[in-house]
Amino acid sequence: MLKKYKSYLFILVSVCYLAELRGQTPEKILGEPYVSQSTTAYINSLSTNKPEEEFLPYLRLYRQNYYDDGISIDYNSDIAVYRILLYDSGFSYNAYSKKLPYNLKWGMNLIEIEDITGVHDPMVGNEHATVLATTKHQMEFYFTDKKFSHLRITATPQTMEEKEEKLIVANQMRLLPNGEATEGNVVDGEGTMVWGKGTAFYKGAWSYGLPHGRGQYLDTFGNKYEGDFKLGFFWGQGKFYSKLNNYNYSGSYAMSAKHGEGRAEYGNGIKYQGFWVQDYMHGVGVYSVGNRYTYQGEVVQNKLTGKGIVTTPQGTISGTFKDGKPHGVCIQTTKDNLQTVTGPFENGKKNGKFTALVLGEERIIYYENDIEVVPKSQ
Repeated sequence: MLKKYKSYLFILVSVCYLAELRGQTPEKILGEPYVSQSTTAYINSLSTNKPEEEFLPYLRLYRQNYYDDGISIDYNSDIAVYRILLYDSGFSYNAYSKKLPYNLKWGMNLIEIEDITGVHDPMVGNEHATVLATTKHQMEFYFTDKKFSHLRITATPQTMEEKEEKLIVANQMRLLPNGEATEGNVVDGEGTMVWGKGTAFYKGAWSYGLPHGRGQYLDTFGNKYEGDFKLGFFWGQGKFYSKLNNYNYSGSYAMSAKHGEGRAEYGNGIKYQGFWVQDYMHGVGVYSVGNRYTYQGEVVQNKLTGKGIVTTPQGTISGTFKDGKPHGVCIQTTKDNLQTVTGPFENGKKNGKFTALVLGEERIIYYENDIEVVPKSQ
């Protein structure tokens, strides 16, 4: 059952992300935080499941290399997309096969490219490269044997400033080395740091002067996290418990947000297992309220909206949903499978012409606001 459930989620989440990305070229994510919806959708559209990571502290950059997809993504110190590198092919990379900016193609010569993009500036110190600058980004075009083979796209300060509010939200929970080191090595080893005279506490691995590796976080508000850290964030697999909000979560994190696949359980009996984006239930999953209500399907920013199936003690409803209610053409089936009705729902209520199948007999029923009516023409 678990394998079937995970396969169902994987297929649905892939379809969701592909729909979000239709026609998008990579420069659109410049300036976006790693955990933003657009960055997440783009990354999930790539075939590489686990990119190679590079930490370049002297450049204040974090890089992810997607060799099978022909792309590297650089993030600045705030973990926002700063630069994108695309490759035709090379020693390590396959050719980037998705849509290129301006609908360009690998192998074009400079004249063909400038006919589409406008005139480029020469790159100082490199006769095999040109530069195209806009207010949003700077593109560097590299040529091998006069054929287009590599593209570097860097965000301008204007683009980074336009995404500043998103970055502030994404960086709200980060452990910086501005507390009191109480034991061990808090640069590149195992150590402990305390903040706010004991308000918050971290014990675990450090690299680059930040919590990085396995560790544990506690604070006086009753929050506890144990698991992976990266660059000062909860990042990787971890377990979190909040006494104040009476819930626990186990699964994937990024930038201290629930991000990826995980399971949350709340004190009021609500449970959710599925995909998250920046602390929102987003993608596909299973949402349940005790044994009274279970929704399995698409979720959009905490709303049970999209294709899904609801199970209650009375039976099931499958089709399209809006905020957890049937909305659109749905099939309602009784628990004993002896009766089904198929037709249009509006905000959880039957409205219009329905086809009913009862004990193998089919008939037409009309509803208005969930009440069976006789059509006016009769």
